[in-house]
Amino acid sequence: MSLLIVDGYNIINNWPEFAELREENMEAARVKLVEILHDYVPLTWQKIVIVYDAYRVKGRALSVEEYRGLEVIFTAEGQTADSFIERLVTTLIKEGVAVEVASSDYMEQNIILWKGGRRISARELRERLQAIRRELLAGLHPNAGQCLLDERIPPRIKTTLEKWRRRRY
Repeated sequence: MSLLIVDGYNIINNWPEFAELREENMEAARVKLVEILHDYVPLTWQKIVIVYDAYRVKGRALSVEEYRGLEVIFTAEGQTADSFIERLVTTLIKEGVAVEVASSDYMEQNIILWKGGRRISARELRERLQAIRRELLAGLHPNAGQCLLDERIPPRIKTTLEKWRRRRY
């Protein structure tokens, strides 16, 4: 299993796509990051986890949400995304999971490498995603055409379509 862990605020603060949006509406920036990344599950990574820190939010408990095929984690009060990611990488590496962490934080990158994970900077992630998109559009990516529509439709819509299919006239 290959897993990409994304330091959400690090990516938002480093990609030019988010320059204006992050100043106006951070929630919209977080949603946009999910929308960008969800296209690459399961084509490139089997799972993508986006981690945001909420260490300055009073009374915040750890929250984990599934959103458009990704896992979005907000850390608890007093916990940084970096410390959460480091512990998660340690656990996953012990379980034999191939882990890649997207962050331009130099210290974080070194810790991830030391723990046995792979690192990718925000710029490298953006460039890799752009290259994959070009390959997919040209039909050159090894997984081009392998993603089934059924994997992309939200469960609520699948249920509605199944009801229509079973309807007798």
